[in-house]
Amino acid sequence: MRTSLLLCSLFALASIALGQVPTTQATYDAWKTITFPAGTAPVQHLPPDPYVQRGGGATCDCWITPDASYTTIDNNSQWDASGFHNADDGSYGPIMLPFQFYLYGSFYNVAYININGNVSFGAYYGTFSSTGFPFNGYTMAAPFWADVDLRGPGVTNNIVQYKVTPTAMLVNWTNVGYYNSMTDKVKTFQLVITEGTDPLVPNGANVSFCYKDMQWTTGSASGGTNGFGGTPATVGANEGNGVDYIQFGTFDQPGIAYDGPFGLPDGVSFLDDQYFSFSTDITSANVPPVISGQSVCDSIVLCVGDLATLDVTFLSPEPAQITTPTASSLTLSSFVITSAIPGLAATISINILPTPADVGYHIITVQGTDNGAPVMTSTLNIIVEVQQGATITSGTLDVCDNGAIVDMITLLGGNPPATGD
Repeated sequence: MRTSLLLCSLFALASIALGQVPTTQATYDAWKTITFPAGTAPVQHLPPDPYVQRGGGATCDCWITPDASYTTIDNNSQWDASGFHNADDGSYGPIMLPFQFYLYGSFYNVAYININGNVSFGAYYGTFSSTGFPFNGYTMAAPFWADVDLRGPGVTNNIVQYKVTPTAMLVNWTNVGYYNSMTDKVKTFQLVITEGTDPLVPNGANVSFCYKDMQWTTGSASGGTNGFGGTPATVGANEGNGVDYIQFGTFDQPGIAYDGPFGLPDGVSFLDDQYFSFSTDITSANVPPVISGQSVCDSIVLCVGDLATLDVTFLSPEPAQITTPTASSLTLSSFVITSAIPGLAATISINILPTPADVGYHIITVQGTDNGAPVMTSTLNIIVEVQQGATITSGTLDVCDNGAIVDMITLLGGNPPATGD
């Protein structure tokens, strides 16, 4: 069934390229509705992998919130790279990059933002059912390739924004819904690509994916029902030659189930608050492990006595590889590794409880080493600043700039002013 749907999608999209299908939003939507009617598809539910941790209650530490310097793409007129506006499967561009983006042996400086959760290079793609990687013909970085539809209701829904700097491109999909114009479930995710040295993607990587709340996987034209089932969504990057790629997983169900990049389709909530950073500017036959997790941004600030836990995951890009995680800190006295589990998805947890002797700056080096040929290692350097804290009353109260919110009137006594300030 999946193969048939894929072939049907490819032939239909080939017809679009030849101009044999409608070329307006209204007639395109009618064609898609008739050609790919909503149907019911089974969902394979997996038990959660005990060796892989999802994000949990915090947010992705590396999330970059769009500001006034970003461009918001107009859903009423600007998804028109194909020659006609299409807020379902349209594309925006071409965008001329002021830097060279290196993707598995080729340099690109022309990009398209495709509604369906990916950025492509050299050509736009309206394909709404993902294929999985590797695949010939699709040159893209895909934080979540699935059938996004920006026509649904909600003033805070269906927002796509981007920013280009001299060394990076950032794209945010915020509260986007799925086909056909559904926003009962939405998802929010981010892509950053760089020329390889921009600190927006640290530790020598040139691509990052960051996720907030992820609530659906599949539109009805891809065989989905109520946002799940059918053709799985794909997360990864693909050069388009059928050989060079990276894949973090395929997703077709709710929940946090995850059995690695190449197992059965996974649960989309595994991605909640996750972060992946990786390099596509490599020439080795073996791809190094991919750094993932909430704690992978390059600096944290702690007060003396603040307990912090760092969780880092290394994903093995090749199906049969095992990655071994390690960590070290030469100067942080309170550094303790609480668990280090090798595997296709290797995890390591670190506890830090700073003492007065730790005030100052420290580096924690976390590494994941695979057993490929040649052996490859990915290194994450986390800068830790330990602050003494400011004493308010002698020996009783310390305040740190990243501490919990405190009601000072209740704590110190007194009555609030009439203004409430």
